[in-house]
Amino acid sequence: MSSRGKNVIRLFAQNESDSWVFPVLYEDDHFLALDKMTHMAATHSQLFPERPSLFELIRHAIDSRARWVEKRNINYLGFAYRLDFETSGISLFCKSNEARQRIGDLLGANQEKREFLCLVHGSPQEDSFEVDAKIGWVTGEPEIMVAGKRGKFASTQFEVVERLAGITLLRCRPSTDRKHQIRAHLKHVGLPPVGDAYYGGSLLMLSRLKKNYRPRRDGTEKPLLDRAALHYAKL
Repeated sequence: MSSRGKNVIRLFAQNESDSWVFPVLYEDDHFLALDKMTHMAATHSQLFPERPSLFELIRHAIDSRARWVEKRNINYLGFAYRLDFETSGISLFCKSNEARQRIGDLLGANQEKREFLCLVHGSPQEDSFEVDAKIGWVTGEPEIMVAGKRGKFASTQFEVVERLAGITLLRCRPSTDRKHQIRAHLKHVGLPPVGDAYYGGSLLMLSRLKKNYRPRRDGTEKPLLDRAALHYAKL
């Protein structure tokens, strides 16, 4: 399963004033995989209540018996896992509690089958490397994790896909499932994700990549990417 698809479903906010289109990447009798865009929370956040929540959008679609829900005769959709607010890519839903239990057991035994792509600042010395560092909470910062000697064991394999001017595209394969694992591990080894303010990254600007860059007349420049450059690419 990879993050490409042609079929789409539209999810509406409860007030029906806003809507979002999600490509369907895969579907069978047990699972539904959507391509989640960035800046979409998995569930409602008490810290950021204004953020749209994929769980709430799905629940509203089922409660209101949206056309795509009726067509598929769906009565339940539960997360197989949850992606971070800024992370895009494969978001897998289960159509029953039994399917949710089965996929949970399967993913728990095969974490290395997950594949993310991430743009990072800097360039690693080796084309492939592994980070084994525990991940724990930062005191007083509920949205930030830190890799080091304290916390829960975590391991991630990294592989260089392409080296660019000052940035590198990495393939990331976590063998454990910790909150912000990839992002915390990359910061730990001095390769912060592009655009990830929580973990030391800065916005991706064309002026940093193009030698003969010409600014706009007003001197302003918009970033090429306005979020953490992390994408769930393959399952």
